[in-house]
Amino acid sequence: MNKLSFEIKESKDFFIKLKQDFEDITNDPESSRYALNCAMTAWHLTDWVYHEFNYKTSFQKLSDFQECLKKQCDSLQIMHDISNGSKHYKLTRHIPKVSETEMHEGTFDDTFDFTFDTSGLEIRMEDGRTLLFIDEIEKTIIFWEKFLNTQK
Repeated sequence: MNKLSFEIKESKDFFIKLKQDFEDITNDPESSRYALNCAMTAWHLTDWVYHEFNYKTSFQKLSDFQECLKKQCDSLQIMHDISNGSKHYKLTRHIPKVSETEMHEGTFDDTFDFTFDTSGLEIRMEDGRTLLFIDEIEKTIIFWEKFLNTQK
């Protein structure tokens, strides 16, 4: 149990924080601050789960566990890159799959869906793809929900 996070004591509490962060970004999908909160919470949940559920018996290092999870959820890799890229300014320990992020200024307002040219936070991948942050964080939350439901 974590003793340094106020009422957030366990992984399930940290996951609830992630869902609350997601609600914030859903209400304001152009907020970089909300996006970074989501990415950091989603990524650091790996640390919480590793320690709480004693994955040390299966994975000697946290980084081994994290690599295993990223293979199960491509979007978690994106959260890793955004989280550490914003925390450290420059990534030197791993080569990110995200090449850059930006705020896309669309011609339609948010009363339209994403099939129109609406504003939003975009992720450019090294392989040339452009993704929407809101979609990738939602995929990450779905992954975490399924994963956490398998824990005892």
